[in-house]
Amino acid sequence: MASPNFDAAGCVRLPAPGAARVPKGVTTAWMQLRGTSTVQCQEGTFLLRRGDWILLDGASQPRLQTDHLAICMGLCLPSSHAFYPGRGRMWRDEMQIAVRLWRRTRVVPDGKVMAREDLRPLFLLMEDLQRDIGIAANRCPGRSIKQRAPLMATLQRTRLYLEGHTLLDHRVDDLAAFAGLPARYLSRVFHAVYGLSPLSFAGCVRLDHAVRLLREGEMTVDQIAVTVGYKHRGTLLSALRAHLGLGRMDRIEDHVQPMQSAGKP
Repeated sequence: MASPNFDAAGCVRLPAPGAARVPKGVTTAWMQLRGTSTVQCQEGTFLLRRGDWILLDGASQPRLQTDHLAICMGLCLPSSHAFYPGRGRMWRDEMQIAVRLWRRTRVVPDGKVMAREDLRPLFLLMEDLQRDIGIAANRCPGRSIKQRAPLMATLQRTRLYLEGHTLLDHRVDDLAAFAGLPARYLSRVFHAVYGLSPLSFAGCVRLDHAVRLLREGEMTVDQIAVTVGYKHRGTLLSALRAHLGLGRMDRIEDHVQPMQSAGKP
């Protein structure tokens, strides 16, 4: 199996199972079409499940590891395309488009790069996946997109850092050092763009992680509380109710209780 080629803009497909390391200076986007892949980069560690996507800039230097069932399609992005670092999930119709485009790439040997004219549909899909980030960028300081883009990219990398270090006890000064911005300025523009301070966003990320652990059903509520930094299950459940709302929390509890009861001796 040939090693992926990251030397030029194009589409790459990772072997399954397999691993790849993206060199410094290469911006890549990855779409998980089947199975799972683990991404380790400067911003942290991410698990890509079916339907997930992630875009990392040239400073990230990600290392990807795919499982034996994985189909992970990557894009090496040219600097001329204004994409932002970030991650998200594909809607059903977007997933269908991604699968069709992946099937088109199967005529290209593993590790080779598609012709530039064949990449336009993939670039358009990536632009569509980043539509919410583009809307958020309009709230970033600056009179034009060209002025806003560098700061927005920095904010997106900081957001990824918070998402990639779920259990870290974050401090604003540490985040400011990562972003290369003054701490007060980072807090102000982060709130302006995302509606939350960096530390409040970190708390939401931690609670979202707790929800995933609850749904997986492999840990008790007490174990999850300790894992995500809460001393007691009661404080975690109260925080989750405030974060999710009563309706969503009730559905999660209805889903979790039978699984945890079944796991008791």
